[in-house]
Amino acid sequence: MESLGQNRALLWALLLSASAVLGLLSGACPELNLGFGLVEIPPEFRLQILAVLAADFLAAFSVDRLLQLLLGTSPLRVPS
Repeated sequence: MESLGQNRALLWALLLSASAVLGLLSGACPELNLGFGLVEIPPEFRLQILAVLAADFLAAFSVDRLLQLLLGTSPLRVPS
């Protein structure tokens, strides 16, 4: 499996989708929010959503690093 540094297409896709979610969540462009049919989100709930997204990212990253530590990083074997 390639890392994000090696897999540029995946890295750009993740960055683009994360920036789109943060842009819609922040309400930076109200016209875009109306186009998607989103309603105004209260500031307390926005912070809660951001905290959940950050915790999800950190948990996934931690599990990935823990599994790499426990199982190693052997190359993928392709059956012939």
